[in-house]
Amino acid sequence: MTERRALIVGGSGGIGSAVAIALAHNGITSALIGRNSEKLTENAKACIKAGEHAYPVVCNISKTATIKGAVAKAIDKLGGLNYLINCAGTSIPGKLHEVDLDDCDTILDTNLRAHYYFARYCLPEINKRPDGAVIKIGAVNHPRSGANSYIAANQGANGYAEVLWEDVREFGTKVCTIRPGYVNTAPVQSDDLNPALMIQPEDIAHTVLFVLSMAGTACPTEIVILPQRSPYLSK
Repeated sequence: MTERRALIVGGSGGIGSAVAIALAHNGITSALIGRNSEKLTENAKACIKAGEHAYPVVCNISKTATIKGAVAKAIDKLGGLNYLINCAGTSIPGKLHEVDLDDCDTILDTNLRAHYYFARYCLPEINKRPDGAVIKIGAVNHPRSGANSYIAANQGANGYAEVLWEDVREFGTKVCTIRPGYVNTAPVQSDDLNPALMIQPEDIAHTVLFVLSMAGTACPTEIVILPQRSPYLSK
């Protein structure tokens, strides 16, 4: 997969960092999009140590009007684009009859609308080559009180990806949603969970590589990943 280029949304987070480093080990140059400039720079340096350049691009993806410019900047730095990998997501708990509607909009903008904004601006470049891919890191949906907008955004993104694949499959572009359970990242830490038994960010990175290395005759459109052993701590 040498001489290929990826745009990684959420490149300042735990999963995004693991994916970027795994791609660098496999000869793929990346543009890392996120809000935290320091973390993006740190992760870019880790990619260089792993063997390939990575370019930080600061963007708050919940402000969807800024996405077009960020994509243009990333493609310019990379000199083209093969892969769009969206690892970003947010969750703000709140029961629907109590929730701040601005928080609902933030979740929908980050977890759903940003996904199709990035796809819209990246796909014209990705579709130029018969080996492209769009990958969204979603989540296993467990309906629970307080997760209304989060679940709605995830299910919307799942449906959007199903139709997106039909739009681009004849270009040779793969579309896959990876839906993990608990992943050992900062937002998921809890006194009830054992981090060592959770899915690790590197597990997600290996799954991304599996999708990217799949033969041109097949496309894994959805992959669900669960912890092998229960990560819940006994009381």
